[in-house]
Amino acid sequence: MGSLIAVTACLKRCSVAVAVGNVVREINEDVDAAANLVHLANKLLKAQNIAPNELVGVITASGPGSFTGIRVAQSFARGIALALKIPAASVSYFDVIRSVCEEKIAADDTLTVIKSEKEQIYYEINSGNFRKAGVAAADDLECPLSERFWLLGDAVDEVSPHFAGKIVGVCAVDDFRNAAHLLNFSGILCESSKIDTLYISAQSRP
Repeated sequence: MGSLIAVTACLKRCSVAVAVGNVVREINEDVDAAANLVHLANKLLKAQNIAPNELVGVITASGPGSFTGIRVAQSFARGIALALKIPAASVSYFDVIRSVCEEKIAADDTLTVIKSEKEQIYYEINSGNFRKAGVAAADDLECPLSERFWLLGDAVDEVSPHFAGKIVGVCAVDDFRNAAHLLNFSGILCESSKIDTLYISAQSRP
């Protein structure tokens, strides 16, 4: 049975996770991503007695977040995929948060909010087939959903006061950048899968 590996990185934090069947092992450290990601991945693989040629797929994050950190993790993932000739894919942090909250959400409409490094909020509005992502200050964020919605993410405290009466429930998630969450998306790995970057510019609006 092959193993999957997942990696994420911010400027000063790395997360690596591996899965063999239903067993997941993870390592998270507050270190410089560019200098330490490869070392941490090797450390985790050796600790689990997993040889590189036993890896059958790699998953990383598409964003949003630290653009440099995302590029570091994606470069690592592409390198492994190319060297081992295995599929690689990326997942947005919005999808990770929705997955974590899936069992709690009692409505289809959601507003997912993530803190940015520039004191703004990355957001994604999700209603059926409608999805819209952007970035705005918490007090400028607008949500066009006509029905009451669930508020998800790590910026719920900043955003919730601006939507009094429209929020049906809240699911706060702070650890969505942990690589172990990405392993839940193994179904997206196939020969045609690829790594994308979700870069949301400061000019985006609902």
